[in-house]
Amino acid sequence: MTVFWEKHRKQIFWLIVAAAFFMIYAYNLLTPYWSDDYAYLMEVRKAESLGDLIRQQYGEYLSNSGRVVGQFNVRLSLSVNKQVFNLINSFMFTALVLLMYGNIRRKKKYDIFVLLLIITFLWRFAVSFGQTMLWICGACNYLWGSVFILGFVTFYRYFLSRTDKIKHGIPLAIISFFFGVLAGWCNENSSGGGFLLVLMFAFNFWMSRKKLGKRRIYPFMVSGICGMCVGLLGMVSAPGVRKRSATMSEGEYSGLVGLLSRTYKITMNLEELFFTVIVITIVVLVLLVLQKRLQSWQQIRNSETVIFLVAAVATGYALALAPTPMNRAFFGAGVFLFIACIQGMIDVADSEQAIRAAKYGLVSVLCVWLAFTYLGNLVNLARIYREERERIELILADKNDPDGDGIVVVPQLRKEFETVFSTAHESDMTEDKDYWINRFYEIYYDVGNITAIPREEWNERYGK
Repeated sequence: MTVFWEKHRKQIFWLIVAAAFFMIYAYNLLTPYWSDDYAYLMEVRKAESLGDLIRQQYGEYLSNSGRVVGQFNVRLSLSVNKQVFNLINSFMFTALVLLMYGNIRRKKKYDIFVLLLIITFLWRFAVSFGQTMLWICGACNYLWGSVFILGFVTFYRYFLSRTDKIKHGIPLAIISFFFGVLAGWCNENSSGGGFLLVLMFAFNFWMSRKKLGKRRIYPFMVSGICGMCVGLLGMVSAPGVRKRSATMSEGEYSGLVGLLSRTYKITMNLEELFFTVIVITIVVLVLLVLQKRLQSWQQIRNSETVIFLVAAVATGYALALAPTPMNRAFFGAGVFLFIACIQGMIDVADSEQAIRAAKYGLVSVLCVWLAFTYLGNLVNLARIYREERERIELILADKNDPDGDGIVVVPQLRKEFETVFSTAHESDMTEDKDYWINRFYEIYYDVGNITAIPREEWNERYGK
């Protein structure tokens, strides 16, 4: 069996990558428009050209958000058929898997163990999976943003390790600048974490070259860092950011007390979201110290486990500078933490059988968990999708009925179908016709008013 595994390692590797794509693609197919998607759909359908979408985004930059890259991708995604987004979003998930894989060093060629760890970590521990991976407004900001950020980090590290192959320094510097702007303009704290990663890798490169007496600075290094600075400053200085922060800060503590309060909440959030991964990472760090791989300052400074862990902590606690965030804001911190943890597992020498058993036992348990969880929640997503289609048909039937009164009553989604892989229940319609999501449906489908009542009550009242 081992001989077969090694002989066909490359084919098995790419088969797993393809399986990862189709797994997330199936979930994308069963995820309709939800929540704020409707708010943007109402705007996007007014646009008649790409220029109109750009003007809409500029208006949002002035009034609500500085995340130009993510929010503009939302508009582009909603301006085309949902099937286009399903494909692109599935490719983005696969790209994130491969970028995380590419940032882990000292692994085998076509390392199936590392690949399976990355895939299972994302499915098991990624923050608010339904919001950050599948929901259009969330995926364009968090999943796609992480791909751009980690893509730039990967690009930067690639050329740091291959400076002898750089033949066109100026074009590379220009590309690095604009790629840096893109990565820096994605997400306030995650882009900041990516910026910190680039600085740490550049510093380590500078220190190693200084010791060897070789050239320490290349144009792409400087232009990339400058590009990220431009992107970050363009995002955080947006007029809309100040207005939104002022609204979200109402009722919160200010000054030092507010900072300490938010720091405490972030610590509790990190524990809730990543406790298992944090424990594994701590065990890995202890093993690395015992194996004398993290003793000197140079070893610590050059350890990718430490570097990505520092970036993860900084990305998480940077949120203390802003009003209390939603859990999905920790998505980028989670990606950096997963890389740190998996890199540490690779660096731990597994000469002892107990360590090998722990490594392969962990990935085996996670794969079994994923198999059961995936199938169960695939069914739940199909049920939610069916109920949402039923509600839309009821709304459209009343709208198209000449005798319709424009007052539509639909059933709420069944609670027993609720899953972390969908944001449906978190933004479900209510009995209050003036509730924000009810209003979105009313305006988008152009009906008088919509109320939603529990499924059991709806069945009794309308005989279904």
